[in-house]
Amino acid sequence: MPLIDTARLTEELLAAPPTTSATVTASASASASATTSTTVTAPATASATRAASRSATGTAIATAHDFRPGAAPPLPGDPVHALRRRTAQRHWAPEPLDGDVLVQALGYAFEQDERLWRPAFPTLPAPSATVLVQRLLGVPDGCHRYAPGARRLEPEPHVVLPPLADLVLQLEFGDAPALVVVHGDLATAAERHGAGGHRLLLARGAALAHATWLAALSLGAAGSVFAGVLGAAGRTHLGIDGSGRAQLIGLALGSPHRVRSAPAPADRTGER
Repeated sequence: MPLIDTARLTEELLAAPPTTSATVTASASASASATTSTTVTAPATASATRAASRSATGTAIATAHDFRPGAAPPLPGDPVHALRRRTAQRHWAPEPLDGDVLVQALGYAFEQDERLWRPAFPTLPAPSATVLVQRLLGVPDGCHRYAPGARRLEPEPHVVLPPLADLVLQLEFGDAPALVVVHGDLATAAERHGAGGHRLLLARGAALAHATWLAALSLGAAGSVFAGVLGAAGRTHLGIDGSGRAQLIGLALGSPHRVRSAPAPADRTGER
């Protein structure tokens, strides 16, 4: 079976001419022999999404810029740039990362979580994000929590962090300007959803981390989703107890590492 060239498919998608609309059809079976379909049309251009669109029956529906459950928010930066650079990077430039980039990326991810996950699973506890900072412009080093309502990082001065390299298994993640630790209330999730609550909480946390990563890429940053901090280190320094505060996943972010290309080898074709 031939391998799929995802890079080529991405470039073909980006080079494709824009369409005027995207149609989503939802079908509900009325009986074994009859179905009922409802068609919703969403404009594809940025200017059109700001205008009110209507369904086939003439009923007004909200646009992507309004709060509508089930509609993901637009990326804060350049989505084409994000798609072309969508690779995990584990090495960072020495300069610090712009703190506004991280805050915007987290804001996008939590807004997406609010739109997509909360309406679908209203009783599932929302994940939280703790940010460990060592090279972030405008943000002091140390432990911070992201406040979704205020859309900002709030310091946790009572938490004294060791070097980030002491918190992770792979040392390259410990060199990242910022580590995002996504955690959630596993005890409440299991109480409300049974054994499947753990799976749902892990999926919701992973979606939050990947949305943050994709938004950061669109803003010019680089990063990689990874397992998170070590268990013992998380318990000692971050209060990760595996129950009310259970680690779900981690994300390392920084500025892209500039790799210098090696000089071309000398032409030896004329040598004897």
